[in-house]
Amino acid sequence: MTQLELTILGIVQEKPCHAYYVEKIIQEKGIRERLNIGFSTIYSTLKKMEKNGLLESRYKPQESLPGRRIYSVTYKGKQLLIEDLKKALSLPQREPSLFETGISFGAYLSKEELKEALSLYDSELGRLIQVKIHELTHFKSNGALDRALLTRPLSLLQAERKWVRELLGNL
Repeated sequence: MTQLELTILGIVQEKPCHAYYVEKIIQEKGIRERLNIGFSTIYSTLKKMEKNGLLESRYKPQESLPGRRIYSVTYKGKQLLIEDLKKALSLPQREPSLFETGISFGAYLSKEELKEALSLYDSELGRLIQVKIHELTHFKSNGALDRALLTRPLSLLQAERKWVRELLGNL
């Protein structure tokens, strides 16, 4: 199952809903910044998941508005959700990084160019850290897992910034 499918399955498992609600939750939880998701992608993924038996839907007419298709998770979908969530939470994952490619070939830069590039990277990490701190101070949910979606990226950014500063000090 793709990360997007797992995300959508998790949202629909919370409560049966329509595509616009899925879009709203993706926006509210900051999922869009982690996954490149457009509304048309959400809609096509919902249809694909229904075709594959992970979701089912019913049409709900609305007064003076177009009706909406309400999706809910099937038994098969719930079993796969549980299985894939366990997998996602038990296996550390590492995404390939353009930064690591730059480090691999950083020797082709002069020492000054390398330090300048890493200093810019350090500054950008600082900006991203401030964004995460701002998000945390304006966070409304008290749920530990919802809060973890903000504290984990903040911790990773802080650790990376510390590492970059150590590297700069060793150059």
